[in-house]
Amino acid sequence: MANYPRNLLDLKTRPRVAAPHSDYVSSPLPTFCVVYHSDAAVLGARCVLVPNQDLVLGRELEFTDRAGNPCYPLLDPYVSRELGRCMYSAEGFVMTRRPGASSIESRNRSLGAENRFELTEDHWYTLNCSNRLVLSLRLESPSTGDLAAMDSIVGSNPKIVAMRQTIRRVAATDDDVLITGPTGAGKEGVATELHRFSQRRSGPMVAVNMAALPSELAAAELFGAEKGAYTGANSSKPGYFRQASGGTLFMDEIGDAAPQLQSQLLRALQTREIQVLGGSTQTVDVRVVAATELQTNGQDASMRQALYHRLSQQQIEVPALNERLDDLGLLAHHYCQQTGLGPWSTDQDDTAVASWCQVFVALMAYDWPGNVRELFAVLGQVAVAEGYPRAPVLGLKRVQEDSGVQATAEPISDQAFLAALEACDYQVSKLAEHLGMSRQSIYRRRDKLGLPRAKDYTRAQVIAALDENNQDLSLAAKALRVSVAALLHLYPEFGV
Repeated sequence: MANYPRNLLDLKTRPRVAAPHSDYVSSPLPTFCVVYHSDAAVLGARCVLVPNQDLVLGRELEFTDRAGNPCYPLLDPYVSRELGRCMYSAEGFVMTRRPGASSIESRNRSLGAENRFELTEDHWYTLNCSNRLVLSLRLESPSTGDLAAMDSIVGSNPKIVAMRQTIRRVAATDDDVLITGPTGAGKEGVATELHRFSQRRSGPMVAVNMAALPSELAAAELFGAEKGAYTGANSSKPGYFRQASGGTLFMDEIGDAAPQLQSQLLRALQTREIQVLGGSTQTVDVRVVAATELQTNGQDASMRQALYHRLSQQQIEVPALNERLDDLGLLAHHYCQQTGLGPWSTDQDDTAVASWCQVFVALMAYDWPGNVRELFAVLGQVAVAEGYPRAPVLGLKRVQEDSGVQATAEPISDQAFLAALEACDYQVSKLAEHLGMSRQSIYRRRDKLGLPRAKDYTRAQVIAALDENNQDLSLAAKALRVSVAALLHLYPEFGV
């Protein structure tokens, strides 16, 4: 019997057991957000509706700006004192318009006397008020905690607020970090803020694009090389790991690293030792932050699972732009501050304000497969156009129905889909970006057409395909109609 103190043995068993802590989760509520306004100070301001409370939509409606202060974005001479009334209850969200009030448009149509909105957290309604400002409306869970902005992380959407809080928390550790998210969403900005808020901020931050490293020189570029270590090495090379000593090494597109290099990286991360090409093993003091847009799990994952688990001591997911459309105005203002272009760079007359309203209505109706990078490109084209801005013509529209929003594109035939898949070397992520489709949609389309997956082939079949294609893995993958990454995930030895 364990030698417990006598007083513990005499204690009676307590009738109740302590319950584990659980986070309080608030219910999402209808929220108006300012997407476009001629006064940049109110961009991102929010107004949350209380259930079963009659709300007057008009000039005196109080919003809360990004700093937590009250503001009145509808206080405009072109907007009626009372546009209408809003009510949110168990029956849904209803907006009743006042006869003769100034206009509100949704889906480029004026709202009628009584309007019902089917609100969800995934669907934004866009409201154009008198061609003076643009509001978004959706169900939203309120943000909690620190709302302070970051230089490289722009936005007031709850997902972005939560991500900033995660960055601060993760930056306080010295763990390696894996940043995931779609192309153009802002992963490098997350890496920059991780370094800026870390204890290594006084050290260097060295960024390297892994996809741009030539496979035959990748090890030398990362770990360094002595003079004469290989043909053309006319001088010693320090390598990125040693250049980042005392600071942060940011490895972008880590999923595109060759399998053999991934093995070397795994050892370096585990031991914090690097093998200098033609030289000795050296210890390095560096924090590694990596980023990838590629799938990190499953048969199409290009990253070795051991490397994935080692890198993802901490993991941060960057949301796609279509998950935070209410941030379009703040992102546009950030872009315009950098370029000196756009609606806030000079005084705007009424026609210019109305024109920019139409621009932001169009921006809110787009699915943004290229994310923030694509938004900045579109804004640049709109801002430098001659005369008043015109709403951009964007390829992939979001078709808005009463039941919600569905992203749709022009139908693509089976033949065109197969041709595009082959042109993208059967890489699902690459095809998704090319066609503006989700990866899930592509997987479903592949399965519907009966295309095989890498796991459907035996090792003997893969070897046979290699033999038939002179040991060229790329040609063998094409013959099998799968990606090279998918084959290497199952059979990494074929990449050696």
